[in-house]
Amino acid sequence: MSYTERLKEILAEYDQAVQGLQQKRRLFDGVMGFGNHPGNAACHETLDRQVTELCREAAGEADAEDAAALAEAVLGAAGKWKGPEYARLMLVAVQRHAEELIGRLDPEKRQALALSYAKEYPRRKRLPVQEEVLAALCGEPFGKKK
Repeated sequence: MSYTERLKEILAEYDQAVQGLQQKRRLFDGVMGFGNHPGNAACHETLDRQVTELCREAAGEADAEDAAALAEAVLGAAGKWKGPEYARLMLVAVQRHAEELIGRLDPEKRQALALSYAKEYPRRKRLPVQEEVLAALCGEPFGKKK
């Protein structure tokens, strides 16, 4: 099974978990800190851990083509998300795990991915992790600001 297929399975499991949270959610859950806000559920940590492990494994073992496909899939998952906003933000957060994969991309693929990423996430809507990802795609060290 390819790394991208494994990511799709992870995202499908996450989507099911989020749908389950939405179905169990009560009207005022999480308001003023009371109840169980779905954004605090364990499935978010599980997603983060699984994506971390997958990206680390791919960075060490995958060929350049598979690494590029996985990086593209990780970076594009939040833009394709149709579920609740709190879950989309988690998909944005896991983009930081593509760091090692970005480093393995050839310059042409990195530039093409940077252009599509900048188009997908306009400057006025980017979060700090997205600024770091875009900087890494542009060849700057990951996590370092100018």
